[in-house]
Amino acid sequence: MEDPVREAIPVLKKLMKLANRPTYKSLADTLRQYFTEDVAFYHMYGNVRSLSVYIPIFQMELLLVNYQDVEVHDLVYDDKKNLMVIRMTARTKPWIFRWRTLNLTLLTELEFQDTVDENSGKVLKKIKVQRDYFLRSPLLQLIPVFGDLYESDKLWYMVGEVSTTAIGFIVHAYHLLVPAKLRGAAFEFWREFLQVPLSEQYGVSMYKGME
Repeated sequence: MEDPVREAIPVLKKLMKLANRPTYKSLADTLRQYFTEDVAFYHMYGNVRSLSVYIPIFQMELLLVNYQDVEVHDLVYDDKKNLMVIRMTARTKPWIFRWRTLNLTLLTELEFQDTVDENSGKVLKKIKVQRDYFLRSPLLQLIPVFGDLYESDKLWYMVGEVSTTAIGFIVHAYHLLVPAKLRGAAFEFWREFLQVPLSEQYGVSMYKGME
């Protein structure tokens, strides 16, 4: 394969066009063309591991969510892992709340599998794993009034500032009111009797791969 990125970009562009009101048949044909039969799809509201199940779920999603547009912000491709990561925002107008526009910001991972076209003999990329990580819960964004507050970046920034100030106050008060010797003794007690080593938590050495 001369340029794996050049091979992967057309797949992404074709999938982005699915947001432009495709027919059920064209959607199914596109998914069959660019996804493997045993594709694994991981989503915050459910996981599937079969193209035959993924297609009707995608069709139902388009019917309910009513995609308007998809904007790609960043894209990274890892040649060794045959993996593409896309940060994007999908704009939707759900049918039950037509007056609302939901901006769904998410990070999508696409793991590719190289296949050989039987007719041309060319190496083609098909998606074998798709993982979607949403910045915020789409269902919470959908709730009238609350959803607007939940979606507000300014509000989240203010919450972060308040939380940072509160934590700073607690830390300052802790150092001011608790003597250093008592803090040290409490830490040693935690380390000696309460801390569970990572090797015991997960059954592996925390230095595995570093030795």
